[in-house]
Amino acid sequence: VRDNTGAAHGPAGRDAVVTENAVGSEFAGQAAIVTGGSQGIGGAIARRLSDGGAAVTICARRPDRVADAVERLRASGARAHGLAADVRDPAHVRRIVDETVREFGRLDVLVNNAGTGQIRDTLTLELEAWRDLLDTHLTGAFLMSQAAARVMIPARRGVILNIGSVFSVRGMPRRAAYCTAKHGIVGLTQALACEWAPHGLRVVALGPGYINTAREMPIDFSGEVVERRTPQGRWGTPEEMAEVAAFLCSPRASFVNGSLTMADGGWVAYGGW
Repeated sequence: VRDNTGAAHGPAGRDAVVTENAVGSEFAGQAAIVTGGSQGIGGAIARRLSDGGAAVTICARRPDRVADAVERLRASGARAHGLAADVRDPAHVRRIVDETVREFGRLDVLVNNAGTGQIRDTLTLELEAWRDLLDTHLTGAFLMSQAAARVMIPARRGVILNIGSVFSVRGMPRRAAYCTAKHGIVGLTQALACEWAPHGLRVVALGPGYINTAREMPIDFSGEVVERRTPQGRWGTPEEMAEVAAFLCSPRASFVNGSLTMADGGWVAYGGW
């Protein structure tokens, strides 16, 4: 299995936390968009928001995965809409937001989770590959946030959650593009939070550590290395990330704005390898 930072790993450790989604209706009547929401962390966040009562639009590049994710949500009784879309394309971004508002009548939460992995020697990193990763993670988050804010600001309500990484605050060899994009997510979050707070919006970021997902990502060390390096001695789960995301998007976090919340098992706190 793969994680959101580009490493492979095995099942969660024996002390893994199993999170129950007994969440009531904290997002009842709200509408959310989750980019990259067909699987992994994005899929778990979409389910968690849906479990809380939100109507959810899921968008990702692969139509088959989008359709499967939407079908699963609808089977649980949720209101869900799906779009095969590319957040690098401004026309696609406008369509995502417009269809969500048309389908659900409003937009309250945007989760910018779309991303891709890359591990390359910087000396031979092609400009096209560099641009592709930055456009997916960072430009996509900018375009989606801009389009969503044009709906949220007149309504004077809304939360934008950007998905960062441990590499939002740390570096690692052969990850120049990824580290740059994820550091940029923090800067974007801070700038938008300051600019849009007077209009009733909050913009926050979540920094996952190494997470046990089925998402295919490039690797260059073993899952056992990740386990040894993480102070809690295990990988996180998508459901754990979804719980933190739900808190950040909820009124319980009403005075949290412009900050990066780490959920990494202590990875960033530990300075060794």
